[in-house]
Order: sequence, then structure tokens, then C-alpha cells
Amino acid sequence: MHFRFFLYLFFFAAAKAVLAEDAIWDCEKTSESGEWECVTEKPAATRVVTPPPVQAKPVPPVSEQRPIDKLPEQPVDNGIESAEAPEIKTLPPESFSEETEGVASTDVDQPDQELADEKSVVSQSEPVAEEKAKPEKPVIVNYAGAKPKATPPTVAANDQKGWNCDVKDGNDNWNCKLSGTDPRGKPRVMEDSDPRFTLLTPTFDHEQEQTFDILQSRLSYDPWATCTTKLGMPPDFKSSKDLREQTPMEVNADYSEIFDNEVTGFFGNVDVARADQRLTADTVHYDTVSQIMDAQGHSFYSEDELSLYSETMMLKLGSDEARLRNAMFISPSTPIRGSAKAVYRDSKYFSRFTDVAFTSCAPGNQDWVMHASNLKLNKETGEGSAKNAWLEFKGVPFLYTPYISFPIDNRRKSGFLSPNLSLNDRNGYDVSAPYYFNIAPDYDATFRPRYISKRGMMIGGDARYLSRISQSELSLDVLTTDALRDDETRFQGAFRNNVTFLPNLVSTIDANYVSDDDYIDDMGNTINFNNTRFLRSHGDVRYNLPGVSFFSQLESYQTIDKTILPEQEPYRRLPQTRLDLDHSFDFMPLDVAMGSEFVYFQHDEIVEGARFNVKPSVSMPLATAGTFLTPKFSLQHTQYSLNNQAIGKSDSISRTLPILSLDSGVIMERDLNLGQSAYTHTLEPRLFYLYIPNTDQDDIPIFDSAEYDFNFNSMFRENRFSGEDRVQDANQITTALTSRLIDAKTGREQLKLSVGEIFYFQDRRVDIPTSEALRNQSIAGAQVQAPQPLDTSLSNLVTEFNAQLTDHLKLITALQWDHYQNDITRSEVALRYNNRTDQIVNLGYRYRQNLLEQTDVSIRWPIVDNWYVVGRWQYSMLFNSTVESFAGFEKESCCWRFRIIGRRYINAINDVTVAEQAYTGESQTGVFVQLELKGLSSFGTSLDTFFEKNIYGYRKPD
Repeated sequence: MHFRFFLYLFFFAAAKAVLAEDAIWDCEKTSESGEWECVTEKPAATRVVTPPPVQAKPVPPVSEQRPIDKLPEQPVDNGIESAEAPEIKTLPPESFSEETEGVASTDVDQPDQELADEKSVVSQSEPVAEEKAKPEKPVIVNYAGAKPKATPPTVAANDQKGWNCDVKDGNDNWNCKLSGTDPRGKPRVMEDSDPRFTLLTPTFDHEQEQTFDILQSRLSYDPWATCTTKLGMPPDFKSSKDLREQTPMEVNADYSEIFDNEVTGFFGNVDVARADQRLTADTVHYDTVSQIMDAQGHSFYSEDELSLYSETMMLKLGSDEARLRNAMFISPSTPIRGSAKAVYRDSKYFSRFTDVAFTSCAPGNQDWVMHASNLKLNKETGEGSAKNAWLEFKGVPFLYTPYISFPIDNRRKSGFLSPNLSLNDRNGYDVSAPYYFNIAPDYDATFRPRYISKRGMMIGGDARYLSRISQSELSLDVLTTDALRDDETRFQGAFRNNVTFLPNLVSTIDANYVSDDDYIDDMGNTINFNNTRFLRSHGDVRYNLPGVSFFSQLESYQTIDKTILPEQEPYRRLPQTRLDLDHSFDFMPLDVAMGSEFVYFQHDEIVEGARFNVKPSVSMPLATAGTFLTPKFSLQHTQYSLNNQAIGKSDSISRTLPILSLDSGVIMERDLNLGQSAYTHTLEPRLFYLYIPNTDQDDIPIFDSAEYDFNFNSMFRENRFSGEDRVQDANQITTALTSRLIDAKTGREQLKLSVGEIFYFQDRRVDIPTSEALRNQSIAGAQVQAPQPLDTSLSNLVTEFNAQLTDHLKLITALQWDHYQNDITRSEVALRYNNRTDQIVNLGYRYRQNLLEQTDVSIRWPIVDNWYVVGRWQYSMLFNSTVESFAGFEKESCCWRFRIIGRRYINAINDVTVAEQAYTGESQTGVFVQLELKGLSSFGTSLDTFFEKNIYGYRKPD
């Protein structure tokens, strides 16, 4: 009854629309043949219309109309979640609007669950119980231009709304014309891009690439817009996925049919939309009993996390099953795009694909493509597997494997990691192929076999353990027989542990050991070589609260530089304990603090012992908007208890020194207009007075003290020595002046000039002994000559000048002038050009009197088609030799990155012979290659950290 009533409404609305539109047809049903006879107002325009198939007999369910059992029973995924079958309701005749000229709307209950929420995948359909779902939410259905026909009306190609394109005569360019309005822009002629050279036939042909463009346009954001492979949506994108259950489903079609109140068919330009979901196809059928939706003919489905195309889609909403034929997809959160001959979605978590190919390159780019005859994805276990998988890069077969398994989320899985390959003149070919073991959720291991062509086979590995409060890692590498060292066994071991007992209480252990002094130079990765002279091992405990800081550690060093004498090796701290307190009062400008430390310095060759130091202080910071004045008083007491002290020196030494300082300054500003730009000009004079009485400290050994590098900022220190073994004597005042030019709009500092000098009111007598004196400080009977007093009354004149010449060009200079030598003792000039990260040029020059004169040039510059030249050259003008250099090329695109460099450097660079005007280190050469396929894997040695350290301004691409 309902079905007949709906048909009556349908044809009533259609006839009424035709009459309202043309008012020329008059139709009635003949009694003999049952056909409709329509006559116009013009006698010659009489025609007979065949009754629609709906009236002849009901249409069978979708699963019987278009079976898809001819698809190969192989793999893929669709991502359409289950939904309850909507029950269609008819509306009374009054609901049809005469003003829409035949456009009617019918409310249909919306499925309870989401139409689609994940990637579409294929699966074989199975019988479903014919049970109708209860109606809950409305679905708005619009069908326009309804006429009593069994087939959808045809429209001439040149009358279709939107873009209509054909090929120009005599060339290969597209001639596109716009019919109607274009929401995306103005009419334009689009040219085909020239095909790229490739040895193999492109995986995706021109028509498929056009389909990918359509899939990309249906997404709410462009996944390749920022040229990144970071997972997830853009941080500023707001998804409407959560609105699916509250949003009614809207269906637009040329016309629709309902059979037995169970099967709904939509024909011609079908468009289904709900929240972020959208499905368009030529024909869509939905069976409310079996809950099967069948979309045929150029079917496009899209949502925030998926966009796909298929010739046919069969979606079994009740059981989350699906099948797709000749599917193409884009997963924007990865981002990855690809195609498959067939996609089978067996459940919400398991999908199978047949003849699949995918890449992370943007549409129009097929630089690398991964192929597989069969692919399985299991979202429940987080694992995927592929058979007959092979990789092509730039149209060339690159890698093949008959079987591979891999993780598809952040869950760990056993398997091979990316191999590493390098070449240098010390080791020859160096190849490593790590294998990862996922043993348990809280611990795992990595086995690292490594082959060094000139030395032999090395076996290594790592083991990690994770508990609720701690992280531990054990590493071991063993070369049983080194062919270059008389088959010597060489090894290295390391243990690291971090424990968080409380949010403010943590401990760290970092222990390292190598078998010999040359191990790191020989076996270390020379690309990360950092001139290590000592191997540090330590364990510490830290506790921090506002105003309280506690630190205690055990620290030891293994010397791996053969040029260092035993008496020059650093002290072991067994232990070192620090407690620092500070407090500021809210009701008055008063700050109090106290620093305390106890250390036992242990050494096998020279004097050793315990040191206790305490330093309370009080300061009164007074400040206004443009001035500041900070008087400060400290009292430092140090006590020593020594062993192996030199003859004639006491084993117990104490030292107590008052320290008085006064820091003051003024900040003056004015507005300044230069041309069309507004600036803020500042003038900042500063005075810093320091007084510390002289105390004889010649008998105190040097455990951890050294003189700070002298520069503009160090002139405002209370002590020019690090550590606590030396406290300078001072009666001096530092005068300094800083002037800045600040852009009033942006706040950028365009110019900065700083000039400063220290005036000494008395000779300075406290200094650190020479290296020779330190070497003999504990030898019995040895006399250590006391350092001579520094009788200068003026320090070097220090100037620093920085200028932001343009938005991308910056000049940095520093110079120190010695009044007594009437000469420059130190200088530095650097010119840095940085146009984002694409164009980087750094030119530098450093000079230290009688010690260093060196130029430094580094560059990253585009040459052609996203190819960059990278390099650095450090040259010693003092020794007329290259300190370090590397040069190479880098290719950067949105889907892959390639780097190759050659590096030449001097090992043990700190060892110089000034008399011979040369470095004593050994020169080494290496070649390093890295290929990274974004979204897949990386091969070779990672160069990101190396470039960041050696090319100022370089940043690792996202």
C-alpha cells in the first residue's frame, strides 16, 4: 500500500513538474496496451512512452542486481563503518512544492552509525539476515527533473554545467570552457605537463593522475601543501567528523525509485553528503534489509581522512564489509596515494588488496612507487604484510622481496631496520644491517651485524628495558679479530639508565668503556666524529624545588688521546655534591642565596683530596623603568684536605674571601625616523664595580679551574676563573656602552654596537700556573714558580658590532685591541645570508694572536630542480692547511630526499705543533650517501644532525 502510494506521489509530482515547466503534454494510460499516450498541444507531437520498469516488476535486491563475485578474491580496505538500514517513509502530497518545478524531497531515517570512517577496502560479501533497522535520524533526498522514463535523461556534453574541455587543433593543449558558475576560479586553458623520462612504463597513467587530482580536490585540505610527511591533519584544521550522528544525510539525484519499500535506487549525478562524508556516483542502490549499498559508475567517496575512487563499490554497512573494483585512494594523514585492482574489506580491522601500488609523492609525481601482488592490513594487530613486493625509484627497479611484514602504526614489530652504508679510507666499505626483536611490551633488543671490509666482521647489539619509573639500555660491540691490528680483539660497551623516583627527584647513569685509545677513531662513524679525547662515565641524582637545588654525582674519565700524559688526565669526582638555596622577598627588594659544594678529587699521579666550598650572598636589586642598581655582597669560604701534596706545602688549606660588587646602568630611548622607516634608538651605559682582596693561593692545587674566554659578557663576571680553586683579586670597574637601533614595527634589532673596557686600580696577582708547573705540582721536591703579577691597568678594548643588513643578510663582528702592544689580539668577522632554509651562505674569519687564524665557508644553495650544493671549508692560514672540508649534493622534494657528500678532516685536531707550523693529526677521507623515501624508509647514513652542526642556519626539513 505504501509502495503504491509513493508511486502515485512520484508520478503525480513528475507530471505536475512537466506541466508547470512546458504545459504542452497531455498524457493518459491506454486500457488495451497499458502504455502511456502523451499528446502535445501541437497535433504532430504525439509519442508513446514505455512505462518505467518499476511498474512492470520490482527490482531485485542490490546484491542480486550487480554481483561482484567475479573480482579476484584477494586483498584491500575501504573504511566504511556500519550503519543501520534506514526505513523509507513517504510524505503526503502536500509536501511536494510547486515552486520547485518538479523537485521533491522525502525524509528518510538516517543510519545510526557513520557512513564511512576509515580507508575503503574490499571483501567478499556474505548473506545478511533480512532484518529492518528502526528509523532514527532523517535523510533528506532531493531528485530533480523527474520524468516518466526508465532511464536517466541524457545531456549533451557541451550543455553540462562546469568545465568542458577538448583538445585544440594542431597542438596538445586543452581548450576548456566554463558552463555556468565556477566556484574555484576563472576560466583558463590548462596545458598537459611534459612526461618525465623513465625506464619503466609509469605506474599511473595520465587518466589516473587526473583522477588523483579530483580525489585531492575533494579533501578539505591539501596533504602536500606544506611538503611534509608528518602524520595527522594540519594543526589548524577542524574536522566535522564528530557531527555525523547529528547531521542528516542529504541525497541529490536526477531521479530515484523505491521497490517494495526495501530497495532504493538513485540515478544520475547521485550526490550523498553528511558532515565530512560525501559519495558521488552515477547510480546508487541501497537495500534496507541486507544493508548493502551499491555504487556504480565513477564512484567517488571522501571524508577528512580518506578520498577514494572505484568503478564499483559494494558496501555492506551492517558488517563493515566492502568490495571495490579498480580502486584509487588518497590517505591524507600519511600522506599516501595509490591504486589497487581489487580491494576487499573483510571486517572493520582487516583488509586485503590485489595488485596494489602506492607512493607518498603528490599527484603528477611518481618518483618512487611501491608495488605488491598481495597486501594485507590488520589494524587490530597493527601489522601488515605483502607478497612479491618491489620498489621502483625514478622508473628503475630498486629493491625486491618475495615477502615482507611491517607495522602500520606506532606499535613495535620485529624485523630488519634500514641498512647503513659508508666508505672511508681507514675502514673501506662499512655495511650494517640491524635486526630488531620485539620481545615483550617492556623490553626489546637490536642485533647489529656490521662488516668492515678492511678489518673484519663485527657483532653488536642493544637491549632496552622500560619500567614504570625507569628506562635502561645496554650496548655492546665486539670485533673479535681486527685484520689491521694483528687480529686484536676490540670492543666497546655502554650502559644508560634514567629513573624518575618523584616528579622532582631523578637519577641518571651513563657508563662507557672502550678497549683501546684508537677504538672510537677506528670504529666510530666518521660523519659524527667530534674529536673525543675523553670518554666520560657518570651517575647522578637531582632534586629540584623552587628555591632548592640538590645535585650529587660520581664522575670518571677514560683518556683515549695518546698524546695526553698521565699527569694531565682529568680528575675523578668520587663524589661531588652540591646544594644551592635562593629566596626573594616580596615585601622588599632583597635576594638571599647560598651555594655549597663538597668534592673529593681522585687521581693516580698527582695531588688529590677533598674540597669544601660555601658561598652565601645577599643582594638588593633596585630598578625603575630606565635604570637599575644592584649592590651585592658575598662571602666565600673554601677548605682543602689534600693527599700527595708537594714537599713544603700544607695538606690542609683554607681560604675566606669577601666579594663586593655594584652593577648599575641606564637605558635611554628615543624615536628616530630614517627615510620611510621608524626606529627606536637606545643608549645604554653600564658600570660594574668589583672588589675582592688578594689572598695567597699558590699552595692550592688546580682541580677544575680554568680561565674564562675574555669577551664583552665576561667583563661583568665576579670571577674570571671557572671552578673554585682560584678566586681572582680585583679592584676594578668595567665601563661599557651599548647602542641599539630597533625597528618600531617588528621589534627586530637592526643594529647593535657594544664597547667596553676594564680599568684596574691595582695589579692582579692571582693567576693559574702554566701547564709545566701544573705537571710538577705534586712531584717531591719540585718547585712551582708562582705566576707573575699582571701589572696592566687596562684590559683589552672590546667592541662588538652586529647589523641586520637586509631581511636575510646579517653581519657579525668582534674585535679586541691591546693598548700595550698597540695591536689587535683577537678578531672575528662573519657574514651570514639565510633565505629561509633554501639559500644559506656563511663566510667567517677568526683570529687569535699566535694561536689561530682561520677562514670558514659553508653553503647550501639551490642549483636546478630542487638540487642543492652543500659544503664547508675550514682553512688554517697559520698552518697553511685545510682543517676540515666536505662537499656534496642534496636533492629535496615532497616525497624523497637524496644526499651524497665527501668529507676530509684531520683527526686529533687539538694537537698542533706551532714550531713546525702544522697539525699533528691524521688526515682522513670518507664518502657518505643517504636516500630517504618519505613515508616509507631511509637508506644510508643520516646527515641531518651533521649538517645542522656544520652549516649555520641549516634546519632539518620536516
